[in-house]
Amino acid sequence: MKITKSPLIQTDFFVLNCNYNFIEPSEDSTNITETFGNYKIDFDFAHKLQDNGQIYIFVKVEINNIKNALPGYKMFIEGVSIFEIEEVKIVAQKQKDDLINISGLSIAINNLRSYIDNITMYNPLGKYTLPVIDLGALYKEKNKKIKQNNTK
Repeated sequence: MKITKSPLIQTDFFVLNCNYNFIEPSEDSTNITETFGNYKIDFDFAHKLQDNGQIYIFVKVEINNIKNALPGYKMFIEGVSIFEIEEVKIVAQKQKDDLINISGLSIAINNLRSYIDNITMYNPLGKYTLPVIDLGALYKEKNKKIKQNNTK
């Protein structure tokens, strides 16, 4: 099947900040799959339209980054994915918004996911993969936080 290229073009991805720690399990019987599943994950994002037409999508994730962290990995990572849109292929503002808010954010999350896979794959407990994120729920939570901050 022939593909149609998206008007959204990723030009770069950078890690802006990373704090990574390995926490050795105290027992050999630790079920690491279960432990990974119990990690507290906090995620945030924002996008910024630049004057030159570029779109910066910032993503931040904290995985098991709590005071009494579970064994395995403790991480804080911030990154930015940079995009451009071929305006000639855009027919409506909604299409542009969807490209940024759905496709762009999904790509930015996958860039972060790949980075996390890479930094954990050579460690004793093996690769940790960021779970799939429900974008609808993520936007709902983000809008809720924005409304709370606006009422303060």
